[in-house]
Amino acid sequence: MRARAFSPGHVTGFVQFPILQKDPLLNGSLGAGFCISNGVRTEVKIENSDRKDCSIHINGDLVNDAEVSRYVVDEYLSLLNKNYYVNVEHESEIPVGYGLGSSGAAALSLSLALNEALGRPFSNIEAAQFAHKADLACRCGFGTVIAEFHGGFEMRLVPGAPGIGVIEKIGIHDRKAMIFCIAPVSTKEFLTNKVQLINGLGGKMLSKLIKSRSVDDFMRLSLEFAKSIGFMSRRCMQVVDDLLANGYASSTAMFGETIFSMVRNDDVENVKKILDKYDGKVLLCDIDNNGARLC
Repeated sequence: MRARAFSPGHVTGFVQFPILQKDPLLNGSLGAGFCISNGVRTEVKIENSDRKDCSIHINGDLVNDAEVSRYVVDEYLSLLNKNYYVNVEHESEIPVGYGLGSSGAAALSLSLALNEALGRPFSNIEAAQFAHKADLACRCGFGTVIAEFHGGFEMRLVPGAPGIGVIEKIGIHDRKAMIFCIAPVSTKEFLTNKVQLINGLGGKMLSKLIKSRSVDDFMRLSLEFAKSIGFMSRRCMQVVDDLLANGYASSTAMFGETIFSMVRNDDVENVKKILDKYDGKVLLCDIDNNGARLC
């Protein structure tokens, strides 16, 4: 039994964390961001076994610390009466720790693929809820999965897992995502130490974006947010200031030392020339409007 699924990556511009509920499916972040065409593609192969176990590979390498993926597999195996051995192959087009939603994309693509390979014992929404629970339990994300499940340029208006939380998409055309990765930041460390700094501010910015529904406002608010919470490093600030001086709005992704801009198609080459002056990796992505799916 085998199946493949894909989840886009995701960039968060600003965020707010509501009060935690006992039910993890009711938890999640509010805020705004967008999905990118680069993401994680996952293939699963399931075999009968004398015990319940799995192996996890990322870009061909066997890994032992993929806790989000292991959480998803364990959730499925715990609900099945039979013993299976699950081989997981993640192919990631996005780096880990740069605020591009890699853990959520891995969990979501894995859960959709596992569900398909097992004959769809759960709906797509229920499968996505397993991924949401995994991302929260491992403290790798707080609202990424619902955004990646739906795709597009989105506002997260009600917290919760797919099927419970509420998002609203904003139409976006003639734009590419230019992403500049400088260095990783631990999402787990950020979520542990800085939550109090961002609540309130993210809510105010979401209210403004709900009214304007503007890409330009999203970029402006994202930059204000990053500066206000002291999240922007000196290296990021230097690149952002250079882009602004040339008329291109940008900000840093939550959570990574990563710069993003939603660039008009005609401006892509000019922005790339600016970024090429600095040490880092440039990703040019489309906006993924389809969300996670089988492939």
